[in-house]
Amino acid sequence: MYIIAHRGSSSAAPENTIAAFDLAVQQGADYIELDVQLTMDQHVAVIHDDTVDRTSNGSGLVKGYTLDRLKKLDAGSWFHSQYANERIPTLQEILERYSQRVGILIEIKHPKRQIGIEKAVVDIINRFAYSRHIMVQSFDANALQRVKAYAPSLRTAFIIKPSAFKLTKRKLAEYSSFADCLNMKKTMINRWWIDRIHSFGMDVFIWTVKDQKTADRMKTYHIDGVVTDHPPFFLKEK
Repeated sequence: MYIIAHRGSSSAAPENTIAAFDLAVQQGADYIELDVQLTMDQHVAVIHDDTVDRTSNGSGLVKGYTLDRLKKLDAGSWFHSQYANERIPTLQEILERYSQRVGILIEIKHPKRQIGIEKAVVDIINRFAYSRHIMVQSFDANALQRVKAYAPSLRTAFIIKPSAFKLTKRKLAEYSSFADCLNMKKTMINRWWIDRIHSFGMDVFIWTVKDQKTADRMKTYHIDGVVTDHPPFFLKEK
């Protein structure tokens, strides 16, 4: 079972920063998970929200910033003063720093509001010798279909919304045509669904584990990966 650090080790360092990713690697995570948004000048920035307000000292939409202006924001002080020098990284920087050290799970956020982000992400990944340890995920099936069209061998994960949880045979066959993995909310999982998804050739990931009790329950399932804010919940037994 892969241990996937949600936005890095985000319980202990500011999410989607080098500090959080470095800590996840130090803790022994198998993957780091991150989110991407396009800047005004079409760079791929690593940030969860479509605005900078929550996780920096700036305000406004990410797509309202050039990369140069975005890089001037403080992306760590909101979490703790010791992270005052943290900056918003780019996907290029993350792949340069980590692609040979740890798996990378890249989530495309709001693709309908970011025309062209799928190709921008794939173009960056293609600059590296990517393997099965770099994956792209999204809640948007069309976005993943576009990713597969650009890079058929790139692994993808479809995040299932609890409100759309109808995994009929027809749906699973459809999903397996563009997704190598289904990423499901922790409350949706049971052994029957795991076996059913596996029978269609897809892996099963679970999101997002934030407490030890849930972590211990996840360990009893035959799942392929778990997304967590707290990698040590799992890694202390590795």
